[in-house]
Amino acid sequence: MNKGILGIDLGTSSVKLLLRFDSGEIRKAKAVYEEKTPNGWLDAISNAFRELDVKEIKAIGLSSQVGTYIINGKDVISWDEGIGRAELDEIKGKYSAHKFIEEIAMPHPDIISYPIPRLMYIKKHYECVTSVCQPKDYLCKVLTGNLVTDQYSYRGLIHTRKGNYSDFFLKEIGIDKNILPKVIPYNQLAGVTTKECEKTVGIPGGIPVYTGLNDFFASVFGMDIENAGDMFDITGTSEHLGVLTEKPCEDTRMVSGVYFNDFIHYGVTASSGASLSFALREFEVKDMDIKACLKNNPPIFAPYLNGERAPIFDSDARGVFFGLGSNCTKQDMAYSVLEGVVFSLYHIYESMGKPDFESIKVSGGAAENTVLNILKAEMFGRDILVLSENDTSALGAVKVATKMLNPDASQFNSIKEVVSPTGEFKEILEKRYEIYKNLYPSLKERFREFSNMRKELI
Repeated sequence: MNKGILGIDLGTSSVKLLLRFDSGEIRKAKAVYEEKTPNGWLDAISNAFRELDVKEIKAIGLSSQVGTYIINGKDVISWDEGIGRAELDEIKGKYSAHKFIEEIAMPHPDIISYPIPRLMYIKKHYECVTSVCQPKDYLCKVLTGNLVTDQYSYRGLIHTRKGNYSDFFLKEIGIDKNILPKVIPYNQLAGVTTKECEKTVGIPGGIPVYTGLNDFFASVFGMDIENAGDMFDITGTSEHLGVLTEKPCEDTRMVSGVYFNDFIHYGVTASSGASLSFALREFEVKDMDIKACLKNNPPIFAPYLNGERAPIFDSDARGVFFGLGSNCTKQDMAYSVLEGVVFSLYHIYESMGKPDFESIKVSGGAAENTVLNILKAEMFGRDILVLSENDTSALGAVKVATKMLNPDASQFNSIKEVVSPTGEFKEILEKRYEIYKNLYPSLKERFREFSNMRKELI
């Protein structure tokens, strides 16, 4: 029987399975979580496996969301919960960027879901903590009986070059590393599936399981991003825009750290996916005419529906339509949302110092949106490369296992389509972007007041 390698990606809202055979053939399955808990994840995996023939699996690679923590095997703190700000400010106010680079091989980013601020929060609010792990670690324990993680999923607490937790910061926050998963290389065999797996999630015993990567690194890996200067845009619930670099960027509010033998510099939105879902739900997105929309001078949209991470880092920020007119149509509103998402990415790019690049590879569900790709090409002035496979986190998990079994395996993801800039909309987009960029500073205090009002009502 022809067998393939399976990638399991535990995302924010669903699990994705991708089974890739040596021929390049791919079979996929997906299941949405009924509840975002360990049991909910396992139920979804079981449901997804009913769509695949488990007898065709010869190895498994893992990927999952990070910044989500399971305490004592049951309580879950999700990556998008707005807790840990005080702890982050405390630790960053106490230590220099140099100290963080010495201990964790990177400046600590302004992200509250990173391990140190979250573990500080857990230490303060939980009386008895016997274990803390992330979704991929939990899944690995279910599959193999071994609680292990990779050096990249705990960026911010692990020195990613050395591959070990920072004893200094563990002592600083008062956490015993024995309650955390054991760290092993991302491409190492974590174990084999146990006999109990068939009852738990429907996978037979004896299948090799490789440690794998966090969903972001797995996605970059699955996009075949390999050289310094390679630019990527990973769409999804949040959106990652970044580039590989030859050295770390110390003076940045974005994230800069080790990526295998290179470094990676990027920013992450919080609400791009929510904004696009909002537009699809409320407005007319199909058959959009960009020229007609721009001629109607549509409103400018700030895509901060659930607050925003890069580049403003404000959980109080909210979505805004600026410049609504009586002639505004549903399609104008939809256009404004798509444009606002592209503006938020360009804002990240500016905050990164506008690194030089030749083209941008895009992946994720929104990579199939033609209007978004045209606007990105126009705004960035570069080709947008649409990949043949957009479930790149699951594909990256497959690639990890494949490379161990077959080191000579080469390209995994080809270019399906190239969207090139024409310059037709460049000038007007740049003018609209300048208005967009000044909206947040003008509204920052109002966002805070509005958030306080909401808290009082609750």
